[in-house]
Amino acid sequence: MVLIWIKRIFGIVTPPSNENDGDKITLPKSLDKEHSLRELENRKRIAREGKEEIKLSSINWYKIFIPKRIEKVPNNIFQAYKFNKVSTLKELKEERLKKEAHELKVLEDSVKVLLIDVESLIKKRNAKDAKRKLSTALEKIVKVKDSSIRQRLLHLQICLDKLLTELKQEELARLTEERRRREEEAKRQKEAEERAKKERERKELEERERKEAKAKRFAEEARQKENAERQERQRLEALSSELKDDWQSFKQVLDENGVRFLYHFTDVRNIPSIKLHGGLFSWYYCRTHGINIPCQGGDIKSQELDKRYGLEDYVRLSFCNDHPMKWRLEQSGSTMKILKIKVDVALLKETQFSDMNAADERHTHGKTLMHLRMVDFDATRMHYLRNDDPNFKPHQAEVMVKTFIPLKYIENI
Repeated sequence: MVLIWIKRIFGIVTPPSNENDGDKITLPKSLDKEHSLRELENRKRIAREGKEEIKLSSINWYKIFIPKRIEKVPNNIFQAYKFNKVSTLKELKEERLKKEAHELKVLEDSVKVLLIDVESLIKKRNAKDAKRKLSTALEKIVKVKDSSIRQRLLHLQICLDKLLTELKQEELARLTEERRRREEEAKRQKEAEERAKKERERKELEERERKEAKAKRFAEEARQKENAERQERQRLEALSSELKDDWQSFKQVLDENGVRFLYHFTDVRNIPSIKLHGGLFSWYYCRTHGINIPCQGGDIKSQELDKRYGLEDYVRLSFCNDHPMKWRLEQSGSTMKILKIKVDVALLKETQFSDMNAADERHTHGKTLMHLRMVDFDATRMHYLRNDDPNFKPHQAEVMVKTFIPLKYIENI
């Protein structure tokens, strides 16, 4: 402290050293007082030289160089050595026994805590963690001499073994139950699959039987339809080929009156349908057999009149080719075609004759030769009669062929 005080009085700056600034300079305790005085004198000399350098430096303020002050940690000149207290053997023994007793107490406390945890885990049936903690307790209890702790550990070990046995039995029971449940589930699934298979087979059988029955029904219907169509064709062929008993007399009357053809007028749009279905049909037959007539000539009133006289299933033919009804239809915008029909259809068994338009309430019609002779053939050969002409109605005398006129009788189709 004296040296520091002297250095501060004289402004001594310690020159920089090669060691780090933070290092402390201490003198060995073996140096004597003479060495310390020589060191002090040496530093005083250095301080005076520094002071002289300051006096010789320039006084210009901008050229003043202030040397860096280096503070030095005070030197410890002398420190008194203090001897440690020497313990006796008795004190050392007592200290060792106290330390061992403390360590044993800590060990016993830790074992007790472990046993408490083990007991809690056993109550919670957590055998895995209880076994782990019990193993730790077994490692530590080797140095424990308290019999109560050892007895408690043995008791807990027995409880743990019992818990492990119970858990193993429960696991076996669970596995057994799980296996039984899986077997029952597999059995139920198999039974369900069997039921589904039987149901599917039953439905397939029913569907197959239904299809077979449907096919049989369709086949039967087709057979019946074919038979009906065959019978219908046979009936139509009979109608269009079977002649009257005295057909020669009818032919003689027609020949005597120069009748070579009969006529049927129809819209040109009906020609494809006539070709498709093989001839001319009555409007009633077309309606009952699903044959479409693109442009039907007669109206509802004429059809009602045909039904009144029982002529709805006849094809109407005329002796003249300038029928007044044809002219009226042409005036309404229709394009008409006159079909030339062979006179042979007049000789068919079911053919009827009318002395005028069969829709007229004063007409007379029938199948006999007398009805044919009632036709005014002179009037039928006239052309373009007015409706007030007395021959106007006789001019429209008709030949009515039953149901069907085949294409073979149509000359200009």
